[in-house]
Amino acid sequence: MESDSINIEVSLAQDAPQSSSLLQGRSLMVGNSPPSKRTGFEEDNVQYKKSRKSIAREERYEYDKNLLRRAVEDAGINAFGAVFVEVWALNEDGTKLQRPEGGHWMDPAFWRSLPDDELMEEASSLDRNAGDCSPGVGLAGTLFEESSASSGRVHWRQIKSLMDDPFVQAEAEGRMERLYRIGLGLVATVPFSFQDQRGIVLYYSRKTAKIDRLRSKINERYLIGAADLIGASFAIHKSREEAAEMRRQMFREAVQKVKKDFKNNRSGLGPRLESLVLDREVLRKYKEEQARLEEEEQGTWGPPRVDKAIANLGRNVVSFGKWCLRRVDTSRKKWGGAHLLGPPRQSIGDCTFCFVGVFLAMLSLLRIATAVNGNDRTTFDFDGGWYSSSLCILFALTPAPVGQPRQIYLAHIWNILVGMALRQIPSGDFTFFFQFADAPPGAEYGLPLIWKQALAVAFGVSGQAFIGILHPPATGLSLAFASSDKWSWGTMLSVMAADTFMVVFAICYINLAEKKQYPLYWLGLGWRANVRMGKVQKSAQKSANNAIRRASSINNSSNKKGGDESV
Repeated sequence: MESDSINIEVSLAQDAPQSSSLLQGRSLMVGNSPPSKRTGFEEDNVQYKKSRKSIAREERYEYDKNLLRRAVEDAGINAFGAVFVEVWALNEDGTKLQRPEGGHWMDPAFWRSLPDDELMEEASSLDRNAGDCSPGVGLAGTLFEESSASSGRVHWRQIKSLMDDPFVQAEAEGRMERLYRIGLGLVATVPFSFQDQRGIVLYYSRKTAKIDRLRSKINERYLIGAADLIGASFAIHKSREEAAEMRRQMFREAVQKVKKDFKNNRSGLGPRLESLVLDREVLRKYKEEQARLEEEEQGTWGPPRVDKAIANLGRNVVSFGKWCLRRVDTSRKKWGGAHLLGPPRQSIGDCTFCFVGVFLAMLSLLRIATAVNGNDRTTFDFDGGWYSSSLCILFALTPAPVGQPRQIYLAHIWNILVGMALRQIPSGDFTFFFQFADAPPGAEYGLPLIWKQALAVAFGVSGQAFIGILHPPATGLSLAFASSDKWSWGTMLSVMAADTFMVVFAICYINLAEKKQYPLYWLGLGWRANVRMGKVQKSAQKSANNAIRRASSINNSSNKKGGDESV
């Protein structure tokens, strides 16, 4: 490897400008020790090398920035409905999402279509400036976390729903509100991951954009392909810098080896450095001598006898150790938090409205539970206290997705099934596994109860997250059903009936408020869903579209008839 480096760099030097005066100024006599102090020429030469190195790095940076800018602009121009495109990349520490330079584009036609100068200036500011944000914070951070599990797919969201979601941590600069103010209502997120670079591409559309065209297969395929190209254009910058650094290191090693060979006079030629560069015959003899010396060294020592498997294992262990250290260091940096402000408090009026609603709902649920549990002839017992946390979400965090009817019903069903399934595993007579060693004869072995309880909660939470039916208070049901056989299928029917009462009461009470609405959706199978549409959903959507078309045709015909009568 070193001989190849020497041959490459010496051949490069041979093609250098034939300036004898410059070479004489840089000449290195064989056997001479380096001077103790730098001359003025050498200091200028060092500065020249530094400036040349910085210029080359700036040129590569400008090229990569323009490459990313062209990819982003092409994505925005050819994507249907996209008027604003942004690229957000995770930094090396994993603590911040940053918008790289050149990673944004705004449609000039959209900017010119804004109704007043204030909105145009707002749009220009959003296009030019974007502060860093932590994962899970703000628009970019929230979409980065939501789309992390949808690799290779497009994740659609409404900006208004993100603004109204109390579980979304807003940025200090109010970027979501500003985007919505200039007329952007829909955003498509496509994640990318190349080498060690991870990030997302955001495609913003107007509030009035046609959803069916935005979500068409052709447009989504293009959004994914454009995001892959953008991710590759961004990731290549780091790889290019690493390759440039490797070439510089090879050059330094080659120069040091040539200097060492001249100093030790191994070749027996003893020329000056400029004579080696200018004299082709001397250069050829030097190459032959170097090849002969390397052949002798290989013949003396022979090829390396290190086992490749052991060497590969050692490299993998070192690489894994470095990765673990990076993760620990990244975790340490996150301990300080993201330095954001806490959520605002609610007004006295809202708190009073919430107090009355929670009190009446909880009182009714406890009264129902008391009546059901007091009847010894039924198996429909349930605990009214299970709904205390659900009422907090319904009345204090009304717009939250985790409090919508679909989440309540499906999360309760899932956690009940998980608890009843794990309850079938025998528990035995022991609390811990290590007690098996001292078990008396005839003891029953099984999975300790605390293990079943922990597994029930783990399956309950992770299953809700995977299916998309998160309702945090429902997780307590998985623990309760796994712990005791007191709760049965009859309890499940009671829970469903209590859910119905709670949802109906919330609808009747919450909608009395002027600024609140419940629910925001029932099944949630519209365009926001991130799963492929099944037959039932396709049939429902087709029926809805047909109904809309029929209503539109009836409306048009009635308008036409009314116009004829007026004429």
